[in-house]
Amino acid sequence: MNQQYQLSAPEIRVIIVDGDSDFREATVESMKLQGYTITGFGSAGDFYQQLFSGRCDLAIIDIGLEGQSGLVLAEYVRKNTDARIIMLSSRPDVEVRLAGYASGADVCLVKPVDGRELLALITNMFDRLDAAKHHVEPPPTIGETTPGELSMTWKLFRNDWSLQTPNGESIALTAKEYDFMLSLVLQSSAIVTRQYILKILGYQPNEQGNRALESLIYRLRRKTESLGYGFPIKTYRGIGYCLASPILLA
Repeated sequence: MNQQYQLSAPEIRVIIVDGDSDFREATVESMKLQGYTITGFGSAGDFYQQLFSGRCDLAIIDIGLEGQSGLVLAEYVRKNTDARIIMLSSRPDVEVRLAGYASGADVCLVKPVDGRELLALITNMFDRLDAAKHHVEPPPTIGETTPGELSMTWKLFRNDWSLQTPNGESIALTAKEYDFMLSLVLQSSAIVTRQYILKILGYQPNEQGNRALESLIYRLRRKTESLGYGFPIKTYRGIGYCLASPILLA
């Protein structure tokens, strides 16, 4: 790899799981030379075992793994760790990449991936994270509004299937409304595809299922707007949905 990307990264631990042994081994070797602690595996089982046994800061996952889809691995990593996720796919379809983002990926790359580009991406990713970690906000002056006071943070409660407005008002949800909201909250700012939502809600991927989903969203919108609040969900026509306002899971 090009030495202009050389950096010291002894504390960054990486796991790559990819069925292409040549690519996997070359990536492991190159990243070790750059100072990363990295291990590579060809199967989901070995990946899980390594994930259980130690810290992981970055997971590089091939979507097209044999035995278990890389999308499943990404969902597990996103829900159970703080690791960044880069997903790799041999298919250039936008739907495949969107599925990767819906599963929790930070970045989706189409194979073949240039090793220099991959390393540059990882370097920039952790440089930004390190800068954010060391950034300290100055204390607010007297009379100044704090960021927390300005935020429009909602809350989704698991115990009673309710959505709380930023002002503390409670909105009762049906089971499917709760599942819809939960799917977006778990993915944070990522776009969740319509296909994925239809699947988790048990709707068929046809006209009837899409009408049912539209009706659900219409009811949710009326519930929030009837209290004087905007709808905390943003629609991407023909693609899916994501959060328009922060929602905390409580």
